[in-house]
Amino acid sequence: MKRVSKYDFSFSEIEEGLKGRPFYSLFFNLVILSLFFIQALRAYIPGVYVAMFHVVFAENVVENLFILLTLIFYVAPALTNTICKKFGIKRVLIISIYMIAISRLLMAFHLPNIWQTILAGIVIAVYGMFISTFTTLWVKDESTEIKMNNKIKLIIVSLLFAFLLDYLIRTIGFSQDISLLPPGLSAEFWYFTQYLWLIIQVPLTVFCIYFTRLYFPRFTNVSDAEEFKNSDNKSTIFSLIFVGIGMFWFLLFNIFLYPNIIAHYTKTSYHISNILSITALIVAILVILRVKMENLANIKLSIILNILLIIFICLFLFMGAFLAYMAVILASVSLIIIIVNLFVLFSHIATISFKWEKVKTISNLFAIGMSFYILFSVFHILSTDWAYVIAAIKGFGPFIVILAGILLSVSGLISIRTNQKRRES
Repeated sequence: MKRVSKYDFSFSEIEEGLKGRPFYSLFFNLVILSLFFIQALRAYIPGVYVAMFHVVFAENVVENLFILLTLIFYVAPALTNTICKKFGIKRVLIISIYMIAISRLLMAFHLPNIWQTILAGIVIAVYGMFISTFTTLWVKDESTEIKMNNKIKLIIVSLLFAFLLDYLIRTIGFSQDISLLPPGLSAEFWYFTQYLWLIIQVPLTVFCIYFTRLYFPRFTNVSDAEEFKNSDNKSTIFSLIFVGIGMFWFLLFNIFLYPNIIAHYTKTSYHISNILSITALIVAILVILRVKMENLANIKLSIILNILLIIFICLFLFMGAFLAYMAVILASVSLIIIIVNLFVLFSHIATISFKWEKVKTISNLFAIGMSFYILFSVFHILSTDWAYVIAAIKGFGPFIVILAGILLSVSGLISIRTNQKRRES
């Protein structure tokens, strides 16, 4: 007998809907592939920054220019729809999983910097293909009785669990990502100890491929015609809300998921901000799991939360040292609101299409979002750490962060409003 949940999300409903395929196989792959993406993004951006620095100061120019050329990888997700029409969306989904898993495994061998950066770029680009093809098939698969809300929440919760795992790895390494840069346990044996992460990476890769081959949903009931069918005919002007996804990545990877940066602004203990950030992630997961989607997508509530978000960001950036631990708490609350904005934005995009097919809508969301993430990240770096490179924007780092918060808030509010109009029409 089917269990009825008083909440909007039900693990049991998903497990029953998979019809014999273990739920853990699906959840494991979603979490681990998202973790690989997060780790690759953390490895890739610094590699590009170093390459930019060396090109400016004419050090090993050819190699570093080649690294900068890998930015073209971010165009790849936008081509997902074309690739799927040629090879089939289900095949692209499975191949993308293999490519992510194998590329991340090769990164663990600590190849020369240029290859590390290239592999990280491949993981990021192919993850865009994976998430767009999986979301398209997962949403369109009507062979199960899984509610749409459950499907979307599973994707977001998997990403948040990946962030939690990433935080755990960096906490063990005292803010250093030991999956990318193992600690020097012994300088004498560094040549061997640098490969210690392979003890974990190899099993993760094996299980990822194993679950994909044997258990991962095949979506056999989604026809080729259905895969590329337009469900809506929204004007592409509304795709400007894709910028919000980029602001989400920017705020997390530049400020709110780094205890060291929070401690820098607030002059507080790294350990306290680390604990509060982990707590905020857990609270965000519980909010998404337990609060009904229509409540989270309430326009009045969203306006209040986003006004508070901008106020909290301003207090954190400009009064962090004075407010101390109060500012750390505000940063943690801001993290929760930022994640709620992501959920609202993604749940809207996942259920509509613009003047493109569904898979193109999702892949463009990823490609455009990542482009704005890189753009804002570069401006933020050039206004803070490398302020002497572009003197005109020196000290503008906090204002860039505030602008990112405003764009994320506006994107979320527009998303809610257009979704309401769709339901009313």
